[in-house]
Amino acid sequence: MGAAPQAVDWNEDGKKDLIVGDTNGKISLFVNVGTNQSPVLMNNGTIQDGTNDLSVGLRAAPDVIDWNNDGKKDLVVGSDYGNLRLYLNKGTNASPVFNGYTNIQSNNTDIYHWRSHPGVCDLNGDGKKDLLVGCHDGYITYYENTGTDANPTFQGGIRLQAGGRDLYANWSSRFDPCDWDGDGDIDLIVGDWNAYVWVFLNTTITPVIDEGELSQPTSFALYQNTPNPFNMDTEIRYALPESGYVRLFIYDIRGRLVRILVDGYQTAGTKSVFWNGKDIHNSDITSGIYFYRLESDNHVETRKMVIQK
Repeated sequence: MGAAPQAVDWNEDGKKDLIVGDTNGKISLFVNVGTNQSPVLMNNGTIQDGTNDLSVGLRAAPDVIDWNNDGKKDLVVGSDYGNLRLYLNKGTNASPVFNGYTNIQSNNTDIYHWRSHPGVCDLNGDGKKDLLVGCHDGYITYYENTGTDANPTFQGGIRLQAGGRDLYANWSSRFDPCDWDGDGDIDLIVGDWNAYVWVFLNTTITPVIDEGELSQPTSFALYQNTPNPFNMDTEIRYALPESGYVRLFIYDIRGRLVRILVDGYQTAGTKSVFWNGKDIHNSDITSGIYFYRLESDNHVETRKMVIQK
């Protein structure tokens, strides 16, 4: 009763595993000993916090995310008691280790929603992870990240809207952010206490950069990939006003690293790199929203792209 599952490659072997928060406040790990196409799940016990079972009391609702951008999966966990616990990974990405937690805050006060269910994603497309929280009253509250992607901070939340009124999905809303209609923005799939599933479509229009800007690489710039959406491969172009160390990463909607496209020194000028839609294990990724992030010296820029298969 009250199971909160999430599929994730927990041990970084290229196969999807399953973590499940339960009504007793603990999180179980089921490791995939089969294949991605035909998963076979083996119970690997409960996730640990130090030497004890990680427990939030009642109704654990976990979300896996690299919260501080250190390349390792962390945990944000909601519970019956309403607070959101952040467990930072002290181990490795392939073998997470947790030892204590902090409560996520907004305006220096612990965020609280009874029977909280968190979802971390870049809702507004600014390249920084935001926070969504479902709760027992059926509403979903949006906390915009006013800090950085590696150090999120929040200054108050607002309820998401649908049709000019608060988005409402009956009691105990639990949700998953995804691109349901393949138009390049984040939609919501929401389940409720009465076992109904709701689809809320996002009508945001994604802006496109004028390609004429490519002719003048006098400033740091990251351009929209083409084609977008794409199926097989896509081209990413960017402008470097000066030589330096450059890194170009691909992340999924939850901030997990998918692929490193560039990691090295480059001379100034307009550059181009192609991505074939494969992850770090050279496996095809699924349809959905992804982000590409360019870093060079003191410059960072992120854009959104869509894969449709």
